Amino acid sequence: MVDPAGSALVGAAMFGQSLYNSWRPRRVGVYGAALVGKTTLDRYMTTPGEMEEISDEERTLHMKILGRYMLPKATRKRISWKGNKRVVYSSDIGGQERFWNLWVDDMVARQVEAVVYVFDDRAFKGGDEALQQVAGFKYLVDCLINRSYRYRNFKSRWHGKKYAPRLVMLVANKADRFFDDTAAMLWQQNRIGEHKLFDPFRDDLIRLQKAGIPSKRSFMATRIGWNVEDTMIELLTT
Repeated sequence: MVDPAGSALVGAAMFGQSLYNSWRPRRVGVYGAALVGKTTLDRYMTTPGEMEEISDEERTLHMKILGRYMLPKATRKRISWKGNKRVVYSSDIGGQERFWNLWVDDMVARQVEAVVYVFDDRAFKGGDEALQQVAGFKYLVDCLINRSYRYRNFKSRWHGKKYAPRLVMLVANKADRFFDDTAAMLWQQNRIGEHKLFDPFRDDLIRLQKAGIPSKRSFMATRIGWNVEDTMIELLTT
């Protein structure tokens, strides 16, 4: 026989947890090389809907003051998917190599809980664009494993000595360009980590695992809003 009091307590606890998850601010870091879709992701999370193509002229840049690029301020987004809600604070940071140090500055200064590294199908095609995407992830992993952080203030120095994110999510963006029968099969079988697009990053994913930093992989198409909310909810449920 079911104990009504016990069931009520369980229900109250589940409701309380859901309410807590819905309103607690989550610090997320979104990083990746140039033109992979980070700005589109930032805009879509801010206001979901039909997205336009972002031109090269609108690429994210940062002002330089006294020889140092300025960090952009994190902005609030509210993510909702199938009844699950999360409040996310994230920044739009440029992907050019000269801005890579800002990824780490942002991550440590805000004590980011979850990292999203965005790449696209160019990472598998070779050439300079592929090298930039793979090298960017390697740079991020190197910094996390070696704790080679540059501290912008005393607070980040104090907290940064033991800092590591709870999770790193490697996201293959622009899925509308590569989502073929193989990708569909792996998606249905919950095996997307086996997709060839992740091959260039496997050595660094292994390094994260050995260092005790969990990682996951996902597909996304930010411009058309496919699997954006679902991926972010999964990221912030672990």
